[in-house]
Amino acid sequence: MFEREYEKFHSQLELPFLETKRKHLLDIFKTLENQFGLKKYSKQILLDLGSGNGQVVIFSALNYGIKSVGIEIDPVQIREARIIIKSLKRGITQKKRNLRKIKIIQGDFYTLSLKNFDFIYIYSLPTMQKYLKHVFKTAKNGAIIISHMYPLRGFRLCLELMQKLEYEDKNQESATYIYK
Repeated sequence: MFEREYEKFHSQLELPFLETKRKHLLDIFKTLENQFGLKKYSKQILLDLGSGNGQVVIFSALNYGIKSVGIEIDPVQIREARIIIKSLKRGITQKKRNLRKIKIIQGDFYTLSLKNFDFIYIYSLPTMQKYLKHVFKTAKNGAIIISHMYPLRGFRLCLELMQKLEYEDKNQESATYIYK
């Protein structure tokens, strides 16, 4: 029990909220659609590990109409996500019904099984990766893992790098790594 609490505390120190740029999301999701079987309005499910303000799950639900689940430990980020979703529901849009496909969970993703998810998104610092072994071992066979900014090192036994999307933003290189 104490070890689990220490990992939870330690992970919060090492994992600040980092937002994915919209233009990267457009590229990531177009690649998932064209090369990795993402289908609009399908029964596929996306999970965002450490969903922050819900940006990825909101994008997924609005633009692809699939069930999109975010798990976040920080109650402040969860409140922000729910406020954003609520304000979008008030807006006049044809895609409003897609917002019902979003679920934000407050919790520790280190205890979550990934067996029900087709696409798993994570934006974590390399220092956090040592805590992810159990998490990826629970993913269903054939799940697509999207790691934004940092490659997932030390997971060769359970993950295969399928594609690397590279970006250049204001003389800064960045990438998204897609695994199966």
